[in-house]
Amino acid sequence: MGVSSVRHDRLVDLNGVDVDWVRSKLTEFVAETKPVNQSRKNVITYRTAPACGRPAAIELVEAVRPILRRLYPEWQSENTGDPHDEFLSERDASRRLLARLDNQDEVNARLGGADTSPRIAASSLHHLIWSAAETQWTLGQRHEAVLAAAKAVNSQLQAKVSRRDVSEADLVKQAFSEKAPEPGKPRLRFNSIEDEKTRESMRGGTLEFGSGCFRAIRNPVGHLPNIEIEMTEQEALERLAALSLLARFIDDADLQI
Repeated sequence: MGVSSVRHDRLVDLNGVDVDWVRSKLTEFVAETKPVNQSRKNVITYRTAPACGRPAAIELVEAVRPILRRLYPEWQSENTGDPHDEFLSERDASRRLLARLDNQDEVNARLGGADTSPRIAASSLHHLIWSAAETQWTLGQRHEAVLAAAKAVNSQLQAKVSRRDVSEADLVKQAFSEKAPEPGKPRLRFNSIEDEKTRESMRGGTLEFGSGCFRAIRNPVGHLPNIEIEMTEQEALERLAALSLLARFIDDADLQI
């Protein structure tokens, strides 16, 4: 699923999307899964079944869910289900997405035109970041998504230097310390950089940047009550992008024992 780092509220990022195909799939799903009450003679129930039958509905929903994940990432948190209507949440989400597509041009015009600035898809971040954050993100728990991503980077660093006795900001400081390696305390260096000053700048910069990521990004979401750390989509994505960059620096660093 791609999530834009910058977008007007409720506008859909259609970059590379076959809109006609999307409309067709969503419209078909909404029409075919129309709920049919299952009451029978002398048996009254609130339970429904899709008009097309459950097997066909399952096939249709498997095409719709990837569309929703790509174009409407918060669909699950904004469309509640119903135990008596199995496909209600997907059907409501499809209707909402269709409405957004129908109004996209007018909304763009009213808001002063589409945003054509560069965008970052969340799925294009370092693979550890989005794989750790995606589940919580789709549930609308942005701070939990950021926390999961930070934990993934910590685990990445611990695995790289084979240390479990220390973690997060302290581990970053030790791993990128200017000190020579010691028994049980390997260091990380950027040996592929030929220029000595640039190489040292990357080491020291990563130490400060990585420590800052854990202190300013990971610690607040891990220590403060949820009510105090509510994040907008933009705020959460910026934090994920910072953690992604740190993960790439760790990947690029060479282990010195």
